Amino acid sequence: MSGDEIHVCVDRVLPAELQVEAAARAIAENPANARDVSFLPSPGALPLPPSFLALLTGKLWANGRTLRVRFLDGDPVVQQRIPPFAHEWSKYANITFAFGNDPDAEIRISFQDSGSWSYLGTDALSIPRDQPTMNYGWLRADTPDEEYSRVVTHEFGHALACIHEHQSPAADIPWDKDAVYRYYMGPPNNWTKAEVDANLFERYSRTITQFSAFDRESIMLYAIPNQFTVGDYEVGWNTHLSPVDKSYIATIYPKVVKPTVELTVDARATNATIGAHGEMDHYRCAIAAAGVYTIQTGGPTDVFLQLYGPNNDTTLIAEDDDSGLWLNAKIVANLGPGTYFVNVRHYRPTGTGRYTIAIKSGRR
Repeated sequence: MSGDEIHVCVDRVLPAELQVEAAARAIAENPANARDVSFLPSPGALPLPPSFLALLTGKLWANGRTLRVRFLDGDPVVQQRIPPFAHEWSKYANITFAFGNDPDAEIRISFQDSGSWSYLGTDALSIPRDQPTMNYGWLRADTPDEEYSRVVTHEFGHALACIHEHQSPAADIPWDKDAVYRYYMGPPNNWTKAEVDANLFERYSRTITQFSAFDRESIMLYAIPNQFTVGDYEVGWNTHLSPVDKSYIATIYPKVVKPTVELTVDARATNATIGAHGEMDHYRCAIAAAGVYTIQTGGPTDVFLQLYGPNNDTTLIAEDDDSGLWLNAKIVANLGPGTYFVNVRHYRPTGTGRYTIAIKSGRR
């Protein structure tokens, strides 16, 4: 494979002035976004910037969502070739793409820019409705289906909050950086050194991505020609969802959702299991009298615990994790009467295991 053949997408980052608004919109869309959006910057605001495909936490759509898609411009023949490849994700994720002319469409596609790109997940909600959230710069009526499959599936992965696989914390690519700089800093890309670093070499923090072993077959991975690496290392064009892509997106947007479990104050601890990578368990508890309450987990599994309420599942009250402390996640809080919501997930995106959870009156 020759470097001359490489067409890649670039990370589309929200301007700094929109990031606070984007965080609020992301939490309103999906309360599970709250922790990471609230406390960590968006990629590109600072130089932070999967196998499993890596998903940027804090930008996930609500599970079961129908995302409306509208074309802002472009050749009708090209437009008609886009939907089948977008729908590939919906075979495995509990997300539907509805193509039409809705002026309030969450995803808006243009063909005016020379590059191909998409905003990540819920970042699209902060883009003005007359502006694109996704662009295809080199697709034409006579472009082969294989290229449509590669590019469209990739960009709709970004729209679901997937980041580039080569920027996964698990990626260990033996880059020849000088060769990469020479290529991408020249025509037709003409990137700056900082842009090369941001789009290729920087890896996301382990605290803000869900990932596991590096997936060389992921649709979210760039092609990597041999001349870009040290030694004999090369990755060809990935044109379809990999088995890992399929299994992981099905976990992040599951078609079968675990039911919310009721917790009763001062009852025996509830036994639970995180059985799949990325799974989140949901609990609900009614508090009758104001006072101090303790929400306590138990067992050997490292879990992350979040408490929301009262009477809504979007206002974060407190959170705790037990990673590396030989303790169990616990929240002690003053709570008024009302209904409260508790989320539990494994501390590591690829972790599974058993745990217990209980809520007790008083400080424990």
